[in-house]
Amino acid sequence: MGNHSWKIWRILAIGWPFLCLIFAGIILCQPQRGGEERIADAGFTMLPLIFFAIGMKIQHRLLREKGNAVVRTTATVIFVHSRINIGSGNKRIYRPEYEFQAGETMYRVVSPSGFSQSYVRQGEQVELYYAPDNPHVFYVPVMQKHDRRWAMLLCGVGVLFPLAGLFAPLLRTFFAFLE
Repeated sequence: MGNHSWKIWRILAIGWPFLCLIFAGIILCQPQRGGEERIADAGFTMLPLIFFAIGMKIQHRLLREKGNAVVRTTATVIFVHSRINIGSGNKRIYRPEYEFQAGETMYRVVSPSGFSQSYVRQGEQVELYYAPDNPHVFYVPVMQKHDRRWAMLLCGVGVLFPLAGLFAPLLRTFFAFLE
């Protein structure tokens, strides 16, 4: 399962941007599109790759965590750090801190991701997976679920918008027909 996920990740991480470059080349070579339309459509094909890259980076971290953190334990949420994220609408960001035992040692670790709402409460028991050689490498499935959703959303934008740029003439015709 893990190897298969990495292969899919690599194919998408390399293949989709390459395909978008091909799409942009096709768009720029089509004389039936006006000059401004070609530039706009090519930009519409290339700019969403920023969202795709961010989503793939999140997915890369999630795969790495799942590949390394294989020992299951129960952790206690000992604190939920809360701070205001200045520059992003001054929204509050929550990062849980967990405590768990690995062997004879107690560990305290803070979530690598911040969330706009707290999905766990102080004192709550959660399932946690950690790397046997480095317990500071960990993931909490209930939290990773939300990161995975964000990764899918960002990758989805990075996939759908370039297709819209490629098929922009058809979309323009369709919407002109609706008027």
